Amino acid sequence: MSPVRSIGLQAIALSLGLFHLYSGLFGSFDASIQRGVHLALAVAFFALNSLRDGAPWFNRSSLVLGLAVIATIAWRMSEHIYLTSERFEFVSPLTPLELGLGAVFVLAILELCRRAIGWVLPALVLVLFVYCFVPGLPGLLKHSGYSLGLLLDVQFLTYAGAFGIPLSVSASYIALFIIFGAFMERSGLGALIIDLANHAVGHYRGGPAKVAVLASAFTGTISGSAPANVMTTGALTIPLMKKTGYPAHWAGAIEAAASTGGILMPPIMGAIAFLMAQYTGIPYLTIATIALVPALFYFLGIFLAVHWAAIRHDVRPVPRAEGSSAWAILKARGHLILPVVILIGLLIEGFSPQYAVSYSILAVIVLSWLKPSTAMRFQDIRDALVNAAGAIAFVALTTAVAGMVVGVFEMTGLSLSFAQEANTYVVGLLSGLILTMVVSIVLGMGVPPSVSYIVQIAVTIPIVIGFLKASGMDPATAMLIAHFFVMYYASLAVLTPPDALASIAAAGLAQAPVMKTAIYATRVAFVAFIVPFLFAYKPTLLLQGAPLEVAIDIAFAVVAVIAGSVALEGYRIAWFRSIDRVVGVLVAIGCAYPDHTANTLAALLAVVWGSRIFARYRRVTLAVS
Repeated sequence: MSPVRSIGLQAIALSLGLFHLYSGLFGSFDASIQRGVHLALAVAFFALNSLRDGAPWFNRSSLVLGLAVIATIAWRMSEHIYLTSERFEFVSPLTPLELGLGAVFVLAILELCRRAIGWVLPALVLVLFVYCFVPGLPGLLKHSGYSLGLLLDVQFLTYAGAFGIPLSVSASYIALFIIFGAFMERSGLGALIIDLANHAVGHYRGGPAKVAVLASAFTGTISGSAPANVMTTGALTIPLMKKTGYPAHWAGAIEAAASTGGILMPPIMGAIAFLMAQYTGIPYLTIATIALVPALFYFLGIFLAVHWAAIRHDVRPVPRAEGSSAWAILKARGHLILPVVILIGLLIEGFSPQYAVSYSILAVIVLSWLKPSTAMRFQDIRDALVNAAGAIAFVALTTAVAGMVVGVFEMTGLSLSFAQEANTYVVGLLSGLILTMVVSIVLGMGVPPSVSYIVQIAVTIPIVIGFLKASGMDPATAMLIAHFFVMYYASLAVLTPPDALASIAAAGLAQAPVMKTAIYATRVAFVAFIVPFLFAYKPTLLLQGAPLEVAIDIAFAVVAVIAGSVALEGYRIAWFRSIDRVVGVLVAIGCAYPDHTANTLAALLAVVWGSRIFARYRRVTLAVS
């Protein structure tokens, strides 16, 4: 990289970091300024970073596109008083200048997004644009046609399209948490988490895989990206798993599944929690609390799958290093955890997420200086800002384009039409939820979970709310469950084939076949595909109900997860027989069924069945001894 380009990227990254820290500490600017500066700096970083030294002129078109977007945003910010106070949205006709600037902005941002994440999301936007210009379509697609001026009004001049709520959340919340994650990673927290996880479970059977599960659960919630989590923790855990006896595809699958779970783990949840708070009106801290139980189910299922795989592949424990202790690890670097404690403490005290994370970012730097061995130097701060800027640019581009999808759905009323039409074709809640699951995974291919979730706020969530209300659920609970249901499958799209970004990253590190790794990763994460159906039928699993009822249903769900793991993974193990897998399926279904009589009978069957398995295990162990 040339010195000039390197300095330019560092200057943009510093500007981006300071802008968001200032707005987090002292309050956001006017919406036009906050979102405009955020997107302009993100586009500038992406365009400059996309250049390649010595490349021919036609490979430098990203810079031209970036300058075009920045120029249109600059005009929009300079005219924000006129746009918000003097003209009437969707009524005042666009001038030729506004038409030209809007067209340039839309085309340039779509092309930059395509270069950032591929063609899936931009292609969806183009299809929706074409749909707006084709009147008289049959059925639910029918409309009277929309003009180019109205479309550009929605997408460029108002807050209903590219500058809507998705970009607002990116500019207000997501960017700050990306910066926080970059600083925490640079300070050495990731290595500390891996060391603590290794000390806690590394010496048990399948230890390296269990280390991957624990470490990924904690680092993933901060990083917010499953592929990035794979590259961070997987670089250490995947070689260890292979060395101790896991096949390469299993090592990659375990890391991919665990890293994807980090997005579902509170407190940060890859920033989806803040999006959900924005759209539902439910406080962020409430959402993070509600999300804890399903996330623990997810990691319990992965832990069990890892354990059965370790027995099946005869993975032996790795002895703990002599003289090592958790106290020694914490004494050397335990202060690096304090910024996370400060963040959670400020949120509990009622401070806004922007304020809490901004002070936590400053705390990362200050607290790292408590020991010379962990002190962040100027180059560490610089590198953290540059890494954060790259991730922010990626999210800003995709949220702006996702806002275009939401804008079209709101302008045409397509989401309401979909919801009404779906209710006429779906028979029963189960078929409706299965249909939503498939659509959510398909819409999540090739895009970050947060972007997929935003798109589905206009597409699938109204449909799920309709299904749940039709089944007799009250509207407030139906809204909460619908958002969580869709969020889960939007997150799992990065794991499932064919477009499994987390599995692709893990397969590369493990040197294993991509599709085989993705299929096994989906199998390891089986609980995640079941949990949304559990809380759709039992809202108590999202803490909606009396404490005793919540506790009882959580206990039944734990039994269901354990039985399901035996049914799925309990083969080629000496003390599991074929009949055990059949009984496991019956117990899992019985404990998950929304009826306490069936739950109780299944739990009693589980006690008898589990006793027989344990007795068989004791006989096999004694025989081996």
